[in-house]
Amino acid sequence: MPAIDELIIRFIQSPHDPALQEAIAAFVAESPEQALYVENKLAAWLTASGAPVVATTAVKTTASPAFLSVRKWVAAAVLIALVAVLMLCFRQTAPRKMFAHVNNTGRLDSLRLPGGYIILNKNAAISFDSSDKQSVYAVVSKGDVFFDLNAHTSCTVLVPGDYRLETTAAAFHVHASAKGAKVFVTRGEIGISGNRPDTMMLTASMQGTLEHPKAPARKKLASQAPLAWKTRQLSFRNVPAAEILDAVCSFYDIRITVPPSAESRCEKKLTINLNKKTEKETIALLQQCLSAHLVKDTAATYYLTLK
Repeated sequence: MPAIDELIIRFIQSPHDPALQEAIAAFVAESPEQALYVENKLAAWLTASGAPVVATTAVKTTASPAFLSVRKWVAAAVLIALVAVLMLCFRQTAPRKMFAHVNNTGRLDSLRLPGGYIILNKNAAISFDSSDKQSVYAVVSKGDVFFDLNAHTSCTVLVPGDYRLETTAAAFHVHASAKGAKVFVTRGEIGISGNRPDTMMLTASMQGTLEHPKAPARKKLASQAPLAWKTRQLSFRNVPAAEILDAVCSFYDIRITVPPSAESRCEKKLTINLNKKTEKETIALLQQCLSAHLVKDTAATYYLTLK
């Protein structure tokens, strides 16, 4: 690569030149092979015991050996810093190797990662990059997904609504839909950021609701209701009806619409055991406990009404 070799020599001689820095950075960002080539060339120069590399077009000058030595080591220090910055920029801009996965098995599915594992409910869809053994990057686009990370494993998850989840060594559940996302934490802490200027932190047993155009909201749950699809447990003691309805929805893959006029019923705390019940039996018991009607709208949609 004669042209890039000449560029590298000029860069070595004038590391502070913005135009040369930009040219080297552009070359490095094109591919891992080119980045490695530049890194090796600069490393070879830094470890060379001879005089500094001189371009064929450079003007010959005379200086004392002491001055040349000082100049060489100052230039070396500058180049080391610049190489580090260039390589960091490349790693940040290099495209990720994302793997798409949709759970069409009709049952729960799991993915083992270097830093933990992911469990997907039926029909859940994600994309992920786990090439780094100490970090996981994922995009949850649909359905229920549970992440369990090992100690020292960091994780970044993108969810609908342009929200970003950041955590380390945590366990948490994400529910993604066309309306937005809900995040429930079972272990650790999760930081949430988005297009809005505000950020939100969730700790164990807290659920964050991220649905536009509403502002992000969080609350402490009285149960593990968001995980009913995974635990297969529908037994609740003194738990708000809203949590129970969410659990039933994820368990049976249905949707229950609650109009504003019926929201007060969802604040009612219930003690109810829905284990080993059919969907029809579950709906009947909920109607009885809520003193309300759950009218079937479509095959997988119910409407809560007080009439």
